[in-house]
Amino acid sequence: MANYHHDRPILGTKVAPDLLNRTGFSYQLANILNLKEDDDCLTVSIEGRWGSGKTSIINLIKNQLSSINEEIIVVEYNPWLAGKPETLIQDFLLQFSTQLNIKSNSELALKAAKELIAYSSLFSVAKLIPGAEPWASIVGKVVSKVGDSAKQIAELKKLDLIGKKQKVNEAISKINLPIVVIIDDIDRLTPNETFQILRLVKAVADFKQTSFLLSYDPEYLTSVLSKNDIGNPSEYIDKIVQLRVQVPMASGRGLEKIFDSEFGRLEVEKKTKVFEGDFERLGWLYQRAFKHLMTTPREIHRFFNHFGFLLSQVEGQVCVADLFALSAIAIKASPIYEHIKSTPEAYVGQRISFDEVSFEEKSKAISDFAGDREQKYNGLSEVDKRYLKKLIEDVFPLISEDSFSMHHVDSEDAAGRIAEPKRLHVALHYTTPEGQVTDKQVKDFIYGEIERSSFLEHVLETDADDRFFELLMNHASVCQDHAFDVLKITGDMYLSSEKMKKQLDERLGFVTFDLLFQLEWLFKKVISLNSNKKKLICKLLSEKCLAPMGNYILININKKLKDNSEDDWIDGEDIDECYKLYEKVALSVLENNVLVGSSLRCRIFYGLGRVSQETARQYLAKLLSKPEEILLLLETIGYNGADSTNGQYANINSDYFRLLIDMGLLKNEVSKLDAEKQPIHIQAMIKSVVKGGKFYLKDASEYTC
Repeated sequence: MANYHHDRPILGTKVAPDLLNRTGFSYQLANILNLKEDDDCLTVSIEGRWGSGKTSIINLIKNQLSSINEEIIVVEYNPWLAGKPETLIQDFLLQFSTQLNIKSNSELALKAAKELIAYSSLFSVAKLIPGAEPWASIVGKVVSKVGDSAKQIAELKKLDLIGKKQKVNEAISKINLPIVVIIDDIDRLTPNETFQILRLVKAVADFKQTSFLLSYDPEYLTSVLSKNDIGNPSEYIDKIVQLRVQVPMASGRGLEKIFDSEFGRLEVEKKTKVFEGDFERLGWLYQRAFKHLMTTPREIHRFFNHFGFLLSQVEGQVCVADLFALSAIAIKASPIYEHIKSTPEAYVGQRISFDEVSFEEKSKAISDFAGDREQKYNGLSEVDKRYLKKLIEDVFPLISEDSFSMHHVDSEDAAGRIAEPKRLHVALHYTTPEGQVTDKQVKDFIYGEIERSSFLEHVLETDADDRFFELLMNHASVCQDHAFDVLKITGDMYLSSEKMKKQLDERLGFVTFDLLFQLEWLFKKVISLNSNKKKLICKLLSEKCLAPMGNYILININKKLKDNSEDDWIDGEDIDECYKLYEKVALSVLENNVLVGSSLRCRIFYGLGRVSQETARQYLAKLLSKPEEILLLLETIGYNGADSTNGQYANINSDYFRLLIDMGLLKNEVSKLDAEKQPIHIQAMIKSVVKGGKFYLKDASEYTC
């Protein structure tokens, strides 16, 4: 709980210092409240809206009073402790008497306390009629029962309020010490209680050498008086309060000191190291909008309570700057925050979902909700509206009409920003969704700070593959010395997984294989960002378990060399070394038939053919010489291409294969097979050999385009 604010005011001490430079202001008021002998009652008010620091100023005044006059008597009255509004005056006088006796601890104070108690007892049998001066009309339990009885009339004569008050005044005068009565938070009382406090100060307790220090929101007090049929509320307050003082404006520098203190307490700068540019973006959001929105100490403390909690829940999963912005929205405009939470598509262009893909255009969703977004600003001041819009448009750039951004990034996900729906989901739900992984887990995986294979098993079991690959791609640049270990374990686990096999077998009709393609993109990015590409590539090409990826690596090497790319992975003279490494590995894997699916086997064979047609030709000839290996031969060469209509097809009777195998002999051997007893994809391959042409693997139909 020490990390959260309890809405407690400062004390003006080293632990809770005056960061808003109000000590001098408080000293002047303390001098005014320190009345001299025979001074009449004085009432001073500190006025300001909720959270502006009124109670903190009162604490500073109390410190100054004790330094100005050690004997001064400070009486603090908390009207919240009163039982009922009708007993508030009596309760005040009783508290006054108790504190007076305790703080003065003299015979004179004891006598004054007794007179106060006697005075207060009158209010236990009578109550003041709201709206009338106390001396003008008294109605009480005794008064309501008055008849012709002489005894009852005698009882009424005891209600000598003026006489009792005079005795209190005389007793207090004999103490001859200044008394300061502090009544804080008047604006938190009910209208009836608030009105009773004002009447108390005006007519019940205006004793000699006694000053009152009141604090309230003047707008609320004016509203209360209006409800009690006071025609000119401000003039009425002026009759009661002789000196009305507004809370000093909090300077920008003063508020910045509070911000700096809170940032240091939460170690914010340290926590911005996770995502690149986060600290600079945080400063930008602060200067551009935030400092104009949080303008009172209470708002700042409420904000940091929310921000601190949010940060503790999802630290490292969402950039600090955007969590900062979300907390500001929650504190200053909760209807907008709730709208973001209930209707995220209005801000990011799509529903937040980890399981479904929305094909609707984001721009359309953003446009459709423009009116709803605007409506949520209703009720805000023009200043708050202006700066909240700036803040919201900065973190949700799709809704901004200005395409310019000081902090543009290529990937909002990699930057941890809530403009990416999955990051917004985490921020709004304060947790990582089930079946997902976090940036920290992925980084720990990269650095080997967790057991990698166990973690990947968890990813596979919980179907967190998509998010795992997304985050691994985001953090590919930090792999470096860990690149080989990361790619080897990831490639090995996925290529040998039943999930990969099932996906390849079930998706013959699709152009893409999700897991395989994600592996390929991961390998490409990690290699591209590695500082020693040749060493990494050679190690990867030497791994049998990564043979399908070796083919993909060679394709990229050749393409970059052919295109004279500035991002060449290796020099041209090193290509033969790579070819020899892969030739040895590919042939070993094919001969031992260790892979999970024929599609992967086919990819390895194409890689072998790319580096050595002669070795590929010898391998096929060996299979062709063994009738029992014909089906294996077909699956080794039968995944030749794909289109967007029906997916993968076999195109075996082509010029390319005529260079690698005796097509006449292959056709003769294949004709011996009972095609109808074979799986559909094998039937397509048989037709391609026997009839020539392309046949789709999903249904063995002929390619007709």
